[in-house]
Amino acid sequence: MMDEPAFIRYLASKKTVDDRALNQRVWRAMTALLEGGRPNVLELGAGTGTMVERAVSGAGGIQPRAWTLVDSQAGLLAEARRRLEGRVPFELRYVTADAQEYISTTEDRFGLVAAHAFIDLFDLESLVPGIVRLAEAGGCALFTVCFDGLSAWEPQVDRELDARIVELYHRTMDERVTAGRPSGDSRSGRHLLTLVPRLGHRVVEAGASDWVVYPRDGAYPADERFFLSCILGFFQESLCGRPELERAELDRWLSARRAQLEAGELVFIAHQLDVLAAAGP
Repeated sequence: MMDEPAFIRYLASKKTVDDRALNQRVWRAMTALLEGGRPNVLELGAGTGTMVERAVSGAGGIQPRAWTLVDSQAGLLAEARRRLEGRVPFELRYVTADAQEYISTTEDRFGLVAAHAFIDLFDLESLVPGIVRLAEAGGCALFTVCFDGLSAWEPQVDRELDARIVELYHRTMDERVTAGRPSGDSRSGRHLLTLVPRLGHRVVEAGASDWVVYPRDGAYPADERFFLSCILGFFQESLCGRPELERAELDRWLSARRAQLEAGELVFIAHQLDVLAAAGP
């Protein structure tokens, strides 16, 4: 398990990866829905506030009245406060809470409810109905970087082992249980596209938001070498002890991947979707 300072660095290191990945067609559709208004925004799993930074950047396109950042880790919100206070032209509210508990207890409604790189950590059937319910009439829910069932590493280590490790890693997402509740979906992106209409709401726009991380002339941009080292750590943590995979096989694979990373050769791709939903038909 990553300690808090390392996790804060991980979130910072993936900002450039997410910036490239976010689907601009979906983002433009969101800004068009909110055009002319100053919405109250709710962000679930807000982390260190990088989504706020995107919204207020020149390309952000929205002007919130207030932004409520909800996260279960107080330390991440403290970092968000450090990064954001005095730098944004609207009110910021910080709420340390479990997302599902917050959704079930708040009486507030929002013009925009955002969940970034978040919903694939939960059971969609128990989370998404509450998220969309928090969007006021005429409001919307924005789900970004929702994992959708594909991870790829290059160069090849061992074709059969590569495929088995990736398949097993995805399976750990689907089998994950947290506090006695299902808490993962390795195909959350595509499942949103059918779940949202089934709940009586409308998918306004959707598109790919793939992570594509690769070296440029043997070097990684920004802190993306650290980002890749963290992703390998997640694979190690998830797969260590699985009976379907011998420890020696996992160690050999991780050693090869880390050597590729050190040599500036490692490439990682993850397929994800962004989905914009409007409250009501």
